[in-house]
Amino acid sequence: MPTTEERANKRRKTDDALPSALPAIKSSEQLHQNFGYWKSSSSSQLKAALDQFSNFLSQLSVSNKTDGEYERRLAILSKYCKEQSSASHDEVDFPDLLAIWSHASETNDESLLASIPSVLAQFYQSIDTSLDLRDFGISLGHSLLKRDQLRLFDKCLSSPRSKQHLIAPALRLLTKLIEFDQGTLATNVFNRRDHLYRRLDDILGRSQTADESPSVAHRSALEFLIANLKYIDNAAKIELISHGSLIYSAIRGLSTEQPNIVCATLRALVDFILDDPNMGGRLKSRCFNSGILTALAKLYAYDRDVPEDDSSLSVRAVLHEVLTKICTSSDIVNPQYGWYPVGFNANVAGNDGDMVPLGLDAPYFTDEYAERIPVKNGVLSVFLQTLRPGEDVLHNELILSVFSAAPELVADYFTKRTKFNLQPGDTPLWRGQFAFLFSIVQLSVPENFGWPDVIPQNPPPLSVIIENILPRPLDKSNLSKCLLSKDTLLIMSTMRYMTIALQKLKLVLEQVNQASRLSDLWAQASTSLISLFSERFPPLQEVIGTMSDHKESEQIRGTILECIATHYDVLPSISVVAKFDAAPFLTTAIKNLVSRDLDAYAQGTLNEQILHLLNIASRSSTTRWWQKPSPEDLSPVTSLLRFCTRSPESSLVRSALSILQDVLVFRGILNASRSLDVLILSLTESKKYQPELATYEFLDNCMTRTMQRPVKYLDRIEIIQDEVSDKAPLSLLTCCVAEQWPFVAKKASEDDVKNIAGWIARFFVAMGQAGENLGVMTVLQQEMLNLPDEYARSKKILTKALEKQLKKPIELSSPIDAAGGLEAKARSSVVDTVKMAERLFPANDLDLNTVFSQPPPIPQSLTGLFRWEKSDFDTEIQSGRLANLIRCTISPSHEVRIQAFHTLQTVAHSVENSNYSEKTQLYLLLGELSESIRSLILTGSDGGERTSSSSPPPPPPSLLSELAIHFLPVLSDPSSPLYSKTNEFLLLGPSWTSHRLIPYWTRQKFLTETTSDDTPGTNAQHAEIAWFLDFLIMALRTTLDLDLYRRAQVFTGLFSYYVSPASPKETRRRILQLVYRALQIPGGSDTLITRVGVREWLAVARNVRDHSGNGVSRMGKVDVEMRRIIDALSREVMEKCDRDGIAKWEAQRPIDKKTHDAGVVEEMEVD
Repeated sequence: MPTTEERANKRRKTDDALPSALPAIKSSEQLHQNFGYWKSSSSSQLKAALDQFSNFLSQLSVSNKTDGEYERRLAILSKYCKEQSSASHDEVDFPDLLAIWSHASETNDESLLASIPSVLAQFYQSIDTSLDLRDFGISLGHSLLKRDQLRLFDKCLSSPRSKQHLIAPALRLLTKLIEFDQGTLATNVFNRRDHLYRRLDDILGRSQTADESPSVAHRSALEFLIANLKYIDNAAKIELISHGSLIYSAIRGLSTEQPNIVCATLRALVDFILDDPNMGGRLKSRCFNSGILTALAKLYAYDRDVPEDDSSLSVRAVLHEVLTKICTSSDIVNPQYGWYPVGFNANVAGNDGDMVPLGLDAPYFTDEYAERIPVKNGVLSVFLQTLRPGEDVLHNELILSVFSAAPELVADYFTKRTKFNLQPGDTPLWRGQFAFLFSIVQLSVPENFGWPDVIPQNPPPLSVIIENILPRPLDKSNLSKCLLSKDTLLIMSTMRYMTIALQKLKLVLEQVNQASRLSDLWAQASTSLISLFSERFPPLQEVIGTMSDHKESEQIRGTILECIATHYDVLPSISVVAKFDAAPFLTTAIKNLVSRDLDAYAQGTLNEQILHLLNIASRSSTTRWWQKPSPEDLSPVTSLLRFCTRSPESSLVRSALSILQDVLVFRGILNASRSLDVLILSLTESKKYQPELATYEFLDNCMTRTMQRPVKYLDRIEIIQDEVSDKAPLSLLTCCVAEQWPFVAKKASEDDVKNIAGWIARFFVAMGQAGENLGVMTVLQQEMLNLPDEYARSKKILTKALEKQLKKPIELSSPIDAAGGLEAKARSSVVDTVKMAERLFPANDLDLNTVFSQPPPIPQSLTGLFRWEKSDFDTEIQSGRLANLIRCTISPSHEVRIQAFHTLQTVAHSVENSNYSEKTQLYLLLGELSESIRSLILTGSDGGERTSSSSPPPPPPSLLSELAIHFLPVLSDPSSPLYSKTNEFLLLGPSWTSHRLIPYWTRQKFLTETTSDDTPGTNAQHAEIAWFLDFLIMALRTTLDLDLYRRAQVFTGLFSYYVSPASPKETRRRILQLVYRALQIPGGSDTLITRVGVREWLAVARNVRDHSGNGVSRMGKVDVEMRRIIDALSREVMEKCDRDGIAKWEAQRPIDKKTHDAGVVEEMEVD
């Protein structure tokens, strides 16, 4: 047996029949000679002839079409095609070549069996742009699709995996047939699918390892599939896609293909399936199911080399673009309701009429979505779970794109992926997971929470909302661990994450609070959502502690302060518990900003810190504005004042001035916002005056003393006001400055005295210009100048400073205008609020009849109200039957009133003999009511003038009957907070006097402490005031009632209470309803205009900002709903009044008409 070396040295046998080289084709006759005598030619000769023909076709393809050589070769090929064309349908084109192909199949000559389809594919490529050969190409295609040739295709395509050289040419030929003439033969090819397509799935599904070279057959199959998707008709495409797992098999093998093939296949899926308008959405969804999407996502790991100069072949980029388009397409993403799960009807109440309303605690609203959420996009839900957003940034971006298109999937995703696999730390995987959750929190809140068109009656499940705000994988424990980390970047990222979560909670609460007018469930959802958020959010004290651990890092401190400020803004009631004093940090930040030489970045960082500290300090009740960090420092409020006077105008300065106004005016140090302008201007540097530190220390001392002992200086000012007979107001600071001046004049250096005296002169002169009490200030100035002789030097300095300032006073028009800045800010806030609430409050005028409930009508007769012998009085009170009888006593019909009066006495007798548990109090009530209305019904007198016998007396005042009606539910419920006061009233006397009722109950409700404690969610005093206002609303029916209200000054008192910080929204709404009731009475509008100034009050009331009713809250937003009601009331006032009479009355009013008109114009400009 020869060795390997011997075998290598042997000479290869030659075939004498194979010519060394065949001449180039010069005519069609050469082609006839090569293929026409194929029976007498050997296999090698035929193979050489085919190679010669292939070379000829290649030269034709690459030739320049304007070249004569191209025309010559094309003429040769055209002549040969014409000679080889079939004469009838029973014959075939290229009979010689097809006969050679058939012979090769019979003899199993694989070389020829592969060469023939390869040459034919090359032939189609060569004639693709030739119109002269179009018809022949189509005819040849029909010949190739006949039965004999189909068997040849089938044999090639059915070859085993190792014989790719047979499979690939056959697929390439079929691909060229489909592509020829823009798909003219595509349908014909697809119609032979039983022979041509039955092995396609198997060829595409033949997997190979990453080490193997790409399969030529697999690549040809992909090209064939792409050509089918591009050119076959819609019905054929649907059948092709629906056939088995063809698409899945094609995608699964893409990982081993070249980049150009992969990118072409991916783009074909979008171009010819997803973007095909003739394909239905259901079929597209079936095509792109979770299995196919998962197979596509595996291509993110594609790692084959891509030419650096061909960015279009970046497989990951193309894949990401394709997957994003698929997963966000309207054909794939089913319509859904955002944060409302499938099956959750947001407009149907869960309680029946006979059920006790339990709100969100009812079984119907029990949150059953904490562990599983039904969704409409189940395919995407399954697919998203296969992605790894913490490991691949493109996975992250894809998931976020899907969440934006289908918000319902956010909560569903985190119910299935509830925790991280790693603990917080500085690892790439943790950072990736954290970045993913960070991006989730940054997703926008869907309009109406995803419900179409309008906000529904019921809120979404709270478990769904909280997953969109604070996803469960990063819970309180993980966030706390992050805060304890030593990694600066991790701490800053965590703080930023929590800040964005708070900001998103704020946006959600704004939508919830706006929808609270639709249903009580929305108001309850707001409270419950805050509780859920607090369970996942670290306590604010931990955040504050983190700042203490990183005092030296300005960047960390800035992000922490931003988080704290946002917490105070969004969750003020929870933030109070932390008792964070921002004043020392504010003083330090201002000192660092002013004293250090900082670059632009450092200055910006400190400016941001100061802004956050101002927001915290303005909202925190524990801010110690007057506590000096050290004896050498100024107090925080003075440091802030100094900063404002030395800094150019900016948003930071305007915010600081706003807070200074709150602090100084609220504490009584300054009289009004205009006084703050004066103080700022008096301290502003000029060419001839620069306030020194000594001046600020003096001012700091004066403001601190004024804050600590305001009564002392108030008494002093009042004494001087009496002396000069001028009651105009004056800021307390001026009195303290005058008091402390002698101490400065005695102990300070000459330079300090000059600087302080200069400021005092500027301040006093400007205060006089601003409209403060000039007479009192003159007395104070004389006191400062009338010092003993030992103060002669200081006296001379102050005198000179005052004279100089009087000659050339400072101008009050300043670019730094706190009041103007606040007003502009308020106007901007109003505009933003109105725009945001347009969905809830349409632009059309409100119908006040629907906004306010109407009082119960007075029965026209006593039908059904006569029999009371065996009554269950508990039932009679609850059903309102007894109230209807009492209401008949104020009926317009005199006969009905008399019948009701006598029936009422019968009822009182029945109560006395009944077993009713509260019969004593009820008997007293009915007896006192009878005595109160006896003379008014029977004689029409109230201790005064009697009515004529010729006409019946008018009805009694509605106050009497309505008060008794409002007592009924109180007496039947001993647990009522009004039970004690009601019994005390019934024991006062045997009858009631109508004109004394309102003053008595006004004192009881507004000026007397409540006899019951607050219950959870209820303020006892607010509840009593609400009861009193409901009584006043129901009792206002006639002009007599309105006159009683006017004499009792009801409207004057309630108008003042409306603008009080202690007045909650529901109380203010009831006051507006009382005004509306008064307008429904004839002459009511005229009375309100002329007697209580309702128009001017409405102009003030429309700018009252919303607050909780528990104290001062100047930073609240304008309630758009209340403003629109007030505007509607203003129109009602003008429509119902006697305009001529009001015009005459206005002409006689002793007021400054010019000032009034200017105020009206200014109000219109604000709007």
